[in-house]
Amino acid sequence: MKVVGGKYRGRPIKSMPKREDTKLLRPTTERVKESVFSILNNYLEGTKFLDLFAGTGSIGIEALSRGAEKVVFVESDRRFCNLIKENLKKLGIPREKYEVICDDYTRALKKLSKRGEVFDFIYADPPYERGYYTRVVNMVKNLGLLDRDGLLILEEPKKNPFIPEDEEWLVEKRSYGTTTVSFLNFNPEDE
Repeated sequence: MKVVGGKYRGRPIKSMPKREDTKLLRPTTERVKESVFSILNNYLEGTKFLDLFAGTGSIGIEALSRGAEKVVFVESDRRFCNLIKENLKKLGIPREKYEVICDDYTRALKKLSKRGEVFDFIYADPPYERGYYTRVVNMVKNLGLLDRDGLLILEEPKKNPFIPEDEEWLVEKRSYGTTTVSFLNFNPEDE
């Protein structure tokens, strides 16, 4: 894996050895990453970005590479938390530009809400087979974690896509191979 664009473009990002991550990690493909960040690229400068279910941290690192001011990485597996920290350190990303929270996503989201954190972009790539999407969307919305103009970006399986409670939240949906990416905003312009 490598950083696709921005300041750290072409730099490698370490992943877990194949034998250890086959059931734990489904990395975002470079095609999906490049497509999503080509959409976000002009809007990332100076933003706050949450990488939820961060895995290796490649999405959040891409956001930092392309100008995000701060990224919070949330990952429950301590091995991946250590890997994220290793990748950030290897790239020389200043410590004030990121935070790694190694905890269950529900506790992490509640903690961020209690601190009054609000994000311009939240990228959620939960395990496909566990049906996290409705809970993630409801928590982000109800805890007020997304800026009024912000986007919640869900990476999901094309064969079983998430359908939001309110269709007006869906700004855009794009498919790349077996992956669908949904862009949601909880404050439609016509309100």
